[in-house]
Amino acid sequence: MSPLHRFLMESKSQWGWLALLILALITAAMFEVSAPVLLGKVVDAIVSGLQTDQDINTIFASIDTIILWLIAIYGGHALFTYFGEYMMASIGSKTVLALRTRMSTHLYSLPIEYFHDHQRGDLLSRLTSDLDAVAETIGEGVPGLVSAIIGIIGATAMMIWISPMLGISIIAIICIGILCLTWLSKRARRVYLKNQSALGAFNSGIEEIVVGKPIIQTFGLEETTTNQVNILNDNLFKSMRSAAFTSQLVEPLVKFLNQITYCLVAIQGGLMVLRGSISIGDIQAFFLYVGQVSDPLSRSSYILTKFQETSAALGRIYEVIDTPSEIDTGKKTLGDTSTHKGTIDFEHVDFGYTPSNVFMKDINIHIPGGSMVAIVGPTGAGKSTLVNLIMRFYDIINGRITIDGVDIRDVSRESLHNTVGMVLQDAWIFTGTIADNIGYGKPNASREEIEYVAKLAMADHFIRTLPDGYDTVLKRGGDDLSQGQRQLITIARAFLADPTILILDEATANVDTRTEVEVQKAMNTLLKGRTSIVIAHRLSTIKNADFLLVVENGTIVEQGTHHELIERGGHYKELYENYAAGMTV
Repeated sequence: MSPLHRFLMESKSQWGWLALLILALITAAMFEVSAPVLLGKVVDAIVSGLQTDQDINTIFASIDTIILWLIAIYGGHALFTYFGEYMMASIGSKTVLALRTRMSTHLYSLPIEYFHDHQRGDLLSRLTSDLDAVAETIGEGVPGLVSAIIGIIGATAMMIWISPMLGISIIAIICIGILCLTWLSKRARRVYLKNQSALGAFNSGIEEIVVGKPIIQTFGLEETTTNQVNILNDNLFKSMRSAAFTSQLVEPLVKFLNQITYCLVAIQGGLMVLRGSISIGDIQAFFLYVGQVSDPLSRSSYILTKFQETSAALGRIYEVIDTPSEIDTGKKTLGDTSTHKGTIDFEHVDFGYTPSNVFMKDINIHIPGGSMVAIVGPTGAGKSTLVNLIMRFYDIINGRITIDGVDIRDVSRESLHNTVGMVLQDAWIFTGTIADNIGYGKPNASREEIEYVAKLAMADHFIRTLPDGYDTVLKRGGDDLSQGQRQLITIARAFLADPTILILDEATANVDTRTEVEVQKAMNTLLKGRTSIVIAHRLSTIKNADFLLVVENGTIVEQGTHHELIERGGHYKELYENYAAGMTV
């Protein structure tokens, strides 16, 4: 099933309105095709009057009724055309709204790895330019195509009724044009699909420049980045040029056929007038009907190429919608700290991002409830992967992970994420007030609760220095704050959520040493009696952990307290000595 056919089948709720639209457009077309015949009668009346030397007033008296009919016909055509276009605008907006809602909602249900495998710029392109192409085609293309088809059929029928011989000759030329336009339409889909993909790649490149501008400037990579974007821009230019060539080829082709048709009507019609087999008024009507055929033919051919663009856009949209959602088979729920202590166990866990690339094998970890565990190791060792498995951002291949003896795969994701909180190194700030950002994890939180956790996170002081305090609106992802200030807001957000288990993934990496000491004191109060997992490169912040896990190449190579591991003289001691010597580990 083609994307357009699927879209039509999924829009059954609008079929009744679509039928009314078609009825309105048919009525408008009937008005339109009636006019040339009446105009032909006006011409015949004038010619007849001139031939018989009638007075001009007598001539006008004989055609005044026809003129009134023409005014009524053109008025009716305008009224029903407006009614059809108004109805189509309503149908189109509702249909695209449903599709946009469906797509954006589905994005929330997709697994994390989907976003790792797809560029953000391309996804944004599907949500914006692809949906805009669909909206444009529905709002303008559908009524335009329906009107064109009805107009062509009506005008052709009238030409055959006036003169079958002349009408059939014109139909032959029209059929040739339709065959050529069908070929163009098939070529257009391939071209537009390539064009939309190139646009998505270009948007991704621009998005990376906007997000990474400080890094680009820091390393002096402006020229390199510009060259990369120029390549994407050149690819987009070529694909847009090809799309433009395909769409612009339609108009000269239709004009060429139109001119041939006019020549045919002029020559063959003139000979028929000389033979007396047709009147001058009928030839006048024929010329008008040729225009009523050629203009809709040109318009419909353009619309058909737009339909191919829309089909390509719908294909990209349905590609997202058809991606399987993250299946949540868990039915169980986890309690709060009053009933659950947050004991975590890894039992013979194997994990890899693909089944053929398993880099964590037979991992066994026991984290007692209420304990503070630190995970250390070199970059890329698998520290963040371990906590991502606890959050079920990825599912394990073998073994199981339990919280208080319950396999997390049997727990609903909502309950799991309410139980396990996480503060990342990259502070996520959305457009809204500071209070809204802190209260994100607890929408019904009071202002007193928000201010209390802000004080715990050492954020209250800088917030009150802002012009509107907690009501200050943060824009552009919080770019008007320092990285450390954004980090403090996310820490306060985690404090407010008050989870049973708290994961801190380099949570204090972006704050200064003095603030880190103060935040650590607040964390010690918050983490008391609650399970916490800390990932930190600053080993001084985790010396007081109940025990440490040393990770290398996806394997737990050492476990124990800080003093035990130092005395053991293994991997941890080497890491700590490097840190003490001032090296980044």
